[in-house]
Amino acid sequence: NVTKPPMNDVRVRRAFNMSVDKEAWAAWRKIVKPLTAFTPEKIFPGYEQPKGDPFNPEEARKLLGEAGFPVTKNGDGSYSCPKFPKEVEYIYNTQESNKAMAEWMQAQWKQHLGITITLRNMDWKTFLVVRSKLDYNGFARSAWGADYMDPFTFLSLFYTGGDSGTGWQDPKYVALLDEGNRSLDPHKRYELLAQAEAYMLKEQPVIPLD
Repeated sequence: NVTKPPMNDVRVRRAFNMSVDKEAWAAWRKIVKPLTAFTPEKIFPGYEQPKGDPFNPEEARKLLGEAGFPVTKNGDGSYSCPKFPKEVEYIYNTQESNKAMAEWMQAQWKQHLGITITLRNMDWKTFLVVRSKLDYNGFARSAWGADYMDPFTFLSLFYTGGDSGTGWQDPKYVALLDEGNRSLDPHKRYELLAQAEAYMLKEQPVIPLD
């Protein structure tokens, strides 16, 4: 939820993304591929998918410090971040696979940032309302499958009026999508959509995982 602190600071959002080892997640799950972008990899021929930030916990800790939440290394090699708000949570709809993901993310953030994020599960209908109304502080699980074979089916979630559940909207992003969709040249269109995706990844309203 980028409308509430501390997630309204892009440095904090990037730090939490960069402290998640997506390669390790994919290896543990065995049925998924690690993802740093928002669109799926290699399913749209000719679309040059941009890449998001790589796993880099050292840089993540630096970013948190710059945002006012210094991370210190303890004598046993663990980390702590005492200034980080304790009310930040991770909400998800009740399901064993979602619980496993939530607990795995929680462990990653504890290990690499020294921050324990509270987990809160709820039934599906309640979850949809809470996420849509941005009635949470921190993270909300989300997933999306393509309605049609085009990157816009994913990128449109952050278009004006889209229901990404994050509160993030940006006129520059929308303008890139609009310019791309007006283009009669399919190569130019893909190029502009990729620019929009790269811009969104830089702003980090979501943590792509798999």
